[in-house]
Amino acid sequence: MSQVAFPPEIPIGDWFEAGNAWLKANFGIVFDAIGAFVRWAVEVLSGFFMEPAAGQLAFIAALLIAASLVRSAKRLPLAIIVGVVSLLYILHMQFELGNTIINSMPPFLFLWAVNLFDAGVVDAYFCISLLFLIAVTVLGALHKSTRIRTAVISGGWLVAVLLGWLVLPMVVTTPMSLLTILLLSLLALVVAGWRMGLFAVLTLTLVASVGQWDNAMDTLGLVLVASAIAVVIAIPIGVLAAYNNTVSKIVKPVLDLMQTLPAFVYLIPAIFFFSIGAVPGVVATIVFAMPPGVRLTELGIRQIDKELVEAGEAFGASSRKILTGIQLPLALPTIMAGVNQVIMLSLSMVVIAGMVGAGGLGSDVYQGITRNDGALGFEAGIAVVILAIFLDRLTAAVTKNGPKSAAV
Repeated sequence: MSQVAFPPEIPIGDWFEAGNAWLKANFGIVFDAIGAFVRWAVEVLSGFFMEPAAGQLAFIAALLIAASLVRSAKRLPLAIIVGVVSLLYILHMQFELGNTIINSMPPFLFLWAVNLFDAGVVDAYFCISLLFLIAVTVLGALHKSTRIRTAVISGGWLVAVLLGWLVLPMVVTTPMSLLTILLLSLLALVVAGWRMGLFAVLTLTLVASVGQWDNAMDTLGLVLVASAIAVVIAIPIGVLAAYNNTVSKIVKPVLDLMQTLPAFVYLIPAIFFFSIGAVPGVVATIVFAMPPGVRLTELGIRQIDKELVEAGEAFGASSRKILTGIQLPLALPTIMAGVNQVIMLSLSMVVIAGMVGAGGLGSDVYQGITRNDGALGFEAGIAVVILAIFLDRLTAAVTKNGPKSAAV
C-alpha cells in the first residue's frame, strides 16, 4: 500500500501569482489609469499644501461661492458658468487654448499678475480660475441671501493673495509654508473654534521648524486622497447594505476579513499591480481603512426610528427623498464617526506605505528605524501625531456642528 502525502502540497501562492498575472495582462489599462489618477491626485494635493498657487486658491474660493448658490434661484446662470469654465479648462488642457486667448489680448491686462507673482509668463490656469471667481462673485452679489458670504470669500481670497505674494515674502524666507499654516489654522478656527485654531498655528509651525513640513504635506495629501476614495466607496456600500439584508450578509464577512488581515498583506497585490511608489501605498490604505466607513454607514441608517421613515412615506416622499432628507441627515453623526475612523486608519498606514516608496513622514519613520536614527524617527513621529490630532478634531467638529435633520 503506497503512502499518501500528508500534508498535501497546495500551491496557493502560485495560483495567486497566476491570477495576478492574468488580471494584469487583461486589465492592465485599467490599473494604469487608476495608478495615473491616484498619482496625479496625490501630487496636486501635496503640491497645493506645500506651495499653493493663486489660481488654485481662486478655484477653491469660486467653488465655495458656487456651493452657496446651488440652493438659490440662480441655478441656471450658475450651471452656465460652471459649464463654460469646465470647457475652458478642458480646451486649455488639450489644446492650450488659454495661451492662445491670452496672447491675442492686450499685454497690459496681465502685467499686474506677472509683477505680483514674479513670473515670466501669464498662467492660463490662473486666468481661467480668476474668471470663474469673478463670475460667481458677481452672481453671488446679485442674490441677497448669498451677498455677505460671497463678499467674505472673495475678499478672503484677495487678502490671501496679497499676504502670500506681497507681504510675507518681505518678512519671512518661506512665505508659502507660512501661508499654508495660516490657511489651515483659519480652517480650524472656523470649523472647531479658537482653541483648535491656536493649536493648529503652534503645532504646524513646530512641524515646519523641525524640517518635516514637505514630508507632512506629502503625507497629508496621501491621507486625504486615500480617505476621500475610501469614503466615496464605503458610503454607497453601507447604504446598500442597510437597505438589503442579502447585501449586508455578503459584505460583513468580507469586512471581517479586511479588518483581520495584517496591513502588510495588502501591499503584496498593490505592489504587483502598481509597482513601487505612492500608488500602492494609497491603494493599500484604501482597502485597510474602508471597513469602518461601510459598517458605521449601515449602522447609522438601520438605527433610525422606523416611524420617521413611515411618516415620510405617509406624506408621499419618494425613496430617494427619504434617504437624502431623513435617513442620511439623521445618520450623519454615525456616518461622520465612520469617516473619522477612515481618516485615522489611513494615517496609521503612513509608516507602512513609506516602506514601499510612498514618501512623506512614513519614509522618515522607516529610515529612523532601519538606521537607528532616533532623532529623525522622533521628529517624523511627532509630525504624524500632530496631523492625527488636527484631522481628528476637525472631523469631530464637523460632526458636532453638522445638521441633524432635514425637511422632507
